[in-house]
Amino acid sequence: MQPDISAPWVAWALRNVQGGLMVLDQSLTVCFANPWMLKRARLKPVDVQGRALFACFPELQGGEFERRLHQAMQTGFPALLSETLHATAFPLYPTTGPANEQTRLRQSIQIIPMGAATVKEAGERYVLVQVSDVTPAVVRERLLKQQAERMHAMAHVDALTDIGNRRHFDEMLDREWRHALRAQESLGLVLLDVDHFKEYNDRYGHQQGDACLRQVAGLIESLASRPRDVVCRYGGEEIAMLLPHTELAGALRLAHGAVDAARALGIPHEGAARGVLTLSAGVAAVHPEAGMGADTLLLLADRALYQAKRLGRDRVAVLDAGA
Repeated sequence: MQPDISAPWVAWALRNVQGGLMVLDQSLTVCFANPWMLKRARLKPVDVQGRALFACFPELQGGEFERRLHQAMQTGFPALLSETLHATAFPLYPTTGPANEQTRLRQSIQIIPMGAATVKEAGERYVLVQVSDVTPAVVRERLLKQQAERMHAMAHVDALTDIGNRRHFDEMLDREWRHALRAQESLGLVLLDVDHFKEYNDRYGHQQGDACLRQVAGLIESLASRPRDVVCRYGGEEIAMLLPHTELAGALRLAHGAVDAARALGIPHEGAARGVLTLSAGVAAVHPEAGMGADTLLLLADRALYQAKRLGRDRVAVLDAGA
């Protein structure tokens, strides 16, 4: 038994469908638009009924929606425009509040042309356009992405200094070492240590020591200005500068700049020889080779830092790969 499409329940069902429905004829004239669609388009039935689609929604013309609509009409195959791959098509907005680009609904759109058997019966090919509001899903996905980014930052950023932490350094060293090996480039490393930091903490207190570390970390980070340069808190009062595509001379320049800039800050430190806070730096640069590990670079920089401290601190020392 076929249902009576003129029955009252049909109109009731169409009024309560929670999605947009629009029927177009062969000439792309709007034959029907359901209340859900009209309310969110801020239109009345008289604004669309019997009018050309692109007269009702001129911004649809010339875009991906029009191309896919014509394709569906010609081939008889349905088309889907997802919010992920295509810009939002119809100017649809929540039923309350302002209608602007910020409030426009995110949409998934299905274009369903009439099948061949029904076309023969109807005399022409009609097409059904279904619009689903996927705004909640898009918002949820955005929130999840932001949450993932925050979690990543928490796992890779040092809470005290707001630069990369040791975990981030280890991951970046591994990545940049492999890149330098493939590209046959030099990889530079500067290890910096705050001189007499234990004495600084004992004399001025741990809160002042934390503030000092934050200031020094911010200074060093400002000097490593290239996009791929990495500055991390290596441990305690040690800060590492990982410098991709950098020869020894370039790493030395940055190390001397950091040591000089830290001294110029003039942070009082009565326990230091100059009466101000200073840094020691160990510098290394390596051209990775097969069979050589990233720990080679770390060992060279660490030995150089030890030498800078042994020679009196407030200076830069260097060891090359052949040392």
